[in-house]
Amino acid sequence: MLITGSIAYGQSDIFLSQQWFSRINMNPAATGNSNNVNLFLLSRQQWVGFDNAPRTNILNAHTYFNSIESGLGMTLIYDKLGRSHQTVNTMLSYAYYIDLTNEMLLSLGISGGVYNSSWNPEKHTWAIPSDPGDLPERSSRTAPDFNAGAEMNAYGITLGASVTHVLNTGSDNNKPARRIYSYLRYRKTIDWDYEIVPAVMYRYGNYSHFLDFNVLCYYQKNYWVGVSFRPKNSFAAQVGMDFYKLRIGYCYDRSIGDLSSLAANTHEIMLSVRIQKPQQGRRTTRFLD
Repeated sequence: MLITGSIAYGQSDIFLSQQWFSRINMNPAATGNSNNVNLFLLSRQQWVGFDNAPRTNILNAHTYFNSIESGLGMTLIYDKLGRSHQTVNTMLSYAYYIDLTNEMLLSLGISGGVYNSSWNPEKHTWAIPSDPGDLPERSSRTAPDFNAGAEMNAYGITLGASVTHVLNTGSDNNKPARRIYSYLRYRKTIDWDYEIVPAVMYRYGNYSHFLDFNVLCYYQKNYWVGVSFRPKNSFAAQVGMDFYKLRIGYCYDRSIGDLSSLAANTHEIMLSVRIQKPQQGRRTTRFLD
């Protein structure tokens, strides 16, 4: 026992079931991936019924500028990881778009900002009262943070890869370890009314591998239902609709792993606002217009 040891890693980076609708926080190459000004709000309440369960709020905003063939955006993430620990991640993102052919569009993106992690032990109720001077001190640390990625759109296919928290290797407890993402999505038109969109996402971090399988079915491009599955983790069902400039979505996650007997329910509510801009020059190839 004196000469051996082990390392355990918990959840240290957000993972959203409705991430497909605005993914610039995990891949800056998706910044400006439509011809509108896009505002995206999402609130995720994880493990409802479990005391001090994680809670995540995210705001993304981005748009495309035809004059510079680039997208600009920002993302703000607030992640409450328990009674006393919370993080705030603020990033500015940029993506440059390259028309390889009339049907193939490549984007290269980077984002940079700051990551703040704070811990306040005074919010805990200690089982064994002690001298206040013996309690752990509050801690707060702010550090630079960078992401990078690439995305290809062609013939209804979206293929992407990214690295988040580039500067961190995992040895810093105040910042999530580097994450690697890759994903593939295909939009298939069935007839005038229906489209089906299967997708798969892979994530790696802290020696752990995660897969996410997702299928959405669209009706008249304005309504959708879908399911997601993460092996040994969770099953999710989601519904949503586009109404004028608004996009509204709800997702229910059901844990299927060891935590299912403790707290199985997770809820996500999404609200997106799309503000149309005057079109100048060419209309770029896009996936989620």
